[in-house]
Amino acid sequence: MSDLSGQLDIRLHPKASPPAAVIRSSRPLTATRVFAGKPLATVSGQLPLLFSVCGTAQAMACALACEAALGWSPAPSAAHARRLLLHAETVKEHLWRLMLDWPRALERLDGLGTDGDVGTGHAEREVAMAAVMRAFLQLRGALTARGDPFLAGAPRGDAPADVLERAAAGLAGIAAEQVFGMPAADWLAEIATAADLAGWASQTDTAAADLVRTLLEARLGELGRCESPTLPAGDGRGALSADLLSALAAALGSADADAFVAAPLLDGHPAETTPYARELARGGLVADIAAAQGNGLLARLAALLAELARDAVALAGAVAQAGSGALAGADSALAAGTPAAVGIGAAPAARGLLVHRVELLRGDTPASTRVLGYRILAPTEWNFHPAGVVATALADIAGTDGLSDAECEARARLVITAVDPCVDYRLSVS
Repeated sequence: MSDLSGQLDIRLHPKASPPAAVIRSSRPLTATRVFAGKPLATVSGQLPLLFSVCGTAQAMACALACEAALGWSPAPSAAHARRLLLHAETVKEHLWRLMLDWPRALERLDGLGTDGDVGTGHAEREVAMAAVMRAFLQLRGALTARGDPFLAGAPRGDAPADVLERAAAGLAGIAAEQVFGMPAADWLAEIATAADLAGWASQTDTAAADLVRTLLEARLGELGRCESPTLPAGDGRGALSADLLSALAAALGSADADAFVAAPLLDGHPAETTPYARELARGGLVADIAAAQGNGLLARLAALLAELARDAVALAGAVAQAGSGALAGADSALAAGTPAAVGIGAAPAARGLLVHRVELLRGDTPASTRVLGYRILAPTEWNFHPAGVVATALADIAGTDGLSDAECEARARLVITAVDPCVDYRLSVS
């Protein structure tokens, strides 16, 4: 099946008055209408394949929405397997950004204020990412071999402990070696301020430390800084507030739902949902950096590092608890009171909050339950809103005096990479 991703068209206009950034999307946001009339079991299986970027988070949001609508609950082992896989997916995605995407974006600044050192070691990082993918697939295969834990009301999601331990150890080991230079738990305990981060980067020989050093040496830490609200991040364990869930449920069920999905607003304003937004709400390292340098590149890179460390630790803890039924986080779901069975499910995807709304014709089983309507609100629509955080940051770059078009483009790509769309984009400067 093809991935229904689409593309972002981003255009910077430095010579306009005032300078501007225009973001247009070709994402097929109503593609979920193809699910109407299909059995729930079919939709649950197809959806992560059709929307394969952060497919685990997609599957979790789908399962939570359907279970909320129907009043079903998964077995504790299935709920635990979902959380374990979501932690693993976030680790995989953040490692990809840190080892491949960020270095490539910084390479474009060669000769524009950086020394180009961050571009070395491509082959080693690609080998490491191949190992990450193998460990993730091994974990997913083990947890789905005896049944899909993401089916609504899934009866089981267990797997052999030795397989889980090997896969989790593989992911955590690569993070420790390639990113932190130490166990993730130690990094979290030791790096709490901007000064701590700078000290760690100066003493550590990893790809991620290279990134931090490059930003500091080139004085790019505040690049992309702008005023932009963040979406409320929840309780720190992954669960959203009832007020936010209710507001999203109302918007996704309204007559203007399609327009809301295309360009969502909270209290009349676009809001950001990213690792930066989540880590800012936690306080600590990212809040310390943001207090002095705002939401620029250094704060975003620090958020990626902190969340990677947090998820690597949670992944190891989830594996250790695999037989107990204990969960490594909290779920967000809401049943709407309408004649049809309606549910909202939310999952903290690697790039931000992912929300699904499903309307069902109830049956006794997933096979006899049919989908009447389905909507997905993805992080990209918040973060790359035409008037959102990226558009604001890029307009500021376009308005910077003395930049050539090439310099403007290179800086814009850095900011786009830091916020991270879940789809391809085309960038032009004119």
